[in-house]
Amino acid sequence: MPNIFDYLIWRGDLSFRTAPFNEVDNLILSMLSFIEYRNIVPSALLGTPVRLSECLRRYEENFPAGEDFGVIVPGETTDLFRRAASSERFSEIYAAYYVNITDEAEPMQFAAITYILPDNSVFIAFRGTDDSLAGWREDFNLSFTCPIRSQELAAAYVADVASVYRGDIRIGGHSKGGNLSVYAAAFVPSYVQPRIVNAYSNDGPGFLGHVLDSAEYRAIAGRVVTFVPQSSVIGMLLEHDGDYRVIESTIHNGLFQHDPFSWSVVGPQFIHLDGLSRQGKRNDQVLRSWLSKLDSEERRKFTETLFSVLESTGAKTVSDLTEGRLNSIAVILRTFGHLERETKDQVYEFIKRLAESAVE
Repeated sequence: MPNIFDYLIWRGDLSFRTAPFNEVDNLILSMLSFIEYRNIVPSALLGTPVRLSECLRRYEENFPAGEDFGVIVPGETTDLFRRAASSERFSEIYAAYYVNITDEAEPMQFAAITYILPDNSVFIAFRGTDDSLAGWREDFNLSFTCPIRSQELAAAYVADVASVYRGDIRIGGHSKGGNLSVYAAAFVPSYVQPRIVNAYSNDGPGFLGHVLDSAEYRAIAGRVVTFVPQSSVIGMLLEHDGDYRVIESTIHNGLFQHDPFSWSVVGPQFIHLDGLSRQGKRNDQVLRSWLSKLDSEERRKFTETLFSVLESTGAKTVSDLTEGRLNSIAVILRTFGHLERETKDQVYEFIKRLAESAVE
């Protein structure tokens, strides 16, 4: 089935003046937030925006052989950037205010960029989880705390952009970037919120229940657009308000449907389905049942244990773990063996409850 590359072939010659912004444009710009714009796009709020076609020229000087995204971010992202920035539709977009922060001590991984469209509206894209262990640990923190640091930074970033650019605002992201876009839309200052047209979550995890119950979220809920593939796993994590749009993926395995290059496109939109597949419904039920059996303290302890074991290998990224696979496994097993009995029992109990939920 056609995907976002085919979309660029079909509609890449249509300017935004001819064909208005659509849901597929949202996904493309969300994925382009994974590009390393350092020394290409200014990191200062008032820095001079750079046309996307010029961004590509500078990028290819910095990465003549293409960028290494590690094992998590799809490698096709570089090719997507090349094709989009070379198209008539996207080449006229300007990029501004690139922020990229990773803090292993906190831990936290946050990146954002602002795209300025020809009508002077902006699309703020938040990067999803990259290859860093700090980013993955922060993702796990979503299961027991809110706000995480990246969510706070996302809301502040939108407020900063709104103070400089006066047009309509759209916000989006893939994976954790989708979660950040919805959180930011809800928790920006109230005077900014009316300018937000939509906040897109592209298979992003949900929230703890109190966020969805908040007045801030309810004020923006009608403008939140959540896409999940038919057998989604990542997008079914935590709580959504139930108003999500199911789209077709060409991959059978639900976990790998998180890959946005597998999402089917026709014309200016995704192929929409009536609801989750049988596997998708099962995934949703298992995840909800599992998480309901764990209180926030149990989730916190498991996260701390898991990442203390992974970090014992000296790895900073997921790629580090996979590249030194045999050595990493040996260190992980040795570290786990030295854990206190109570901690081991907590890990076993965590896994046991997941198995019970799957059986049920």
